[in-house]
Amino acid sequence: MPVSRPIRRPLPDFAKSDLPVTLYPACKLWRLHEKGLGAIYFSLNPEHRFSHANCPCKVLYLGEEFTTCIWERFGDDILNEGSPVSLKLWTTRSISQVDTPELRLCDLTEETAASRAKVDLSALTSTDLSVPQEWGLRIQEHPAGFDGLRYLSRFDKRPCVALFERAGMAAKLNETPIGDLPDSPDGDDFLTKHRIALI
Repeated sequence: MPVSRPIRRPLPDFAKSDLPVTLYPACKLWRLHEKGLGAIYFSLNPEHRFSHANCPCKVLYLGEEFTTCIWERFGDDILNEGSPVSLKLWTTRSISQVDTPELRLCDLTEETAASRAKVDLSALTSTDLSVPQEWGLRIQEHPAGFDGLRYLSRFDKRPCVALFERAGMAAKLNETPIGDLPDSPDGDDFLTKHRIALI
């Protein structure tokens, strides 16, 4: 008989959890986005990991590394057997850097925060998106008033930041367009390294 591990959802008294607030220094983060939308675009997309339909705030997803943004957007296509990466999607993506101020984050990549929240990586990367989305909702609602959360990409295990659209957050961000993905040498290097064909 197969053995399974529990899928951990937030406990009923999660709001009382003594979660540490990580002061994340002002920095430049990466964003891969649709042309014409701009990099600073908060949304609630049911296909995104922490975007619960009942979230009080929309979410902006950023990567600490450019290649992580590529993995987050195209990883499922890359890893699915017989599913080529769409040339059309690749050519409609732009690259930007987003300047952020100092942020108050719930850092789920850090052992203390994860243990106090009583969450593990399997819950945050569950293929049942209702699980990580519930975590995103409860962290948004936590009385600590986090600006967002820090988590690991399920593809390259590099850190990402999900920012919440709280009052005034968008105005504190500045975007610097880098260029279009098809014109990026780093994008070309990524395709070559992972032997990916665009079709």
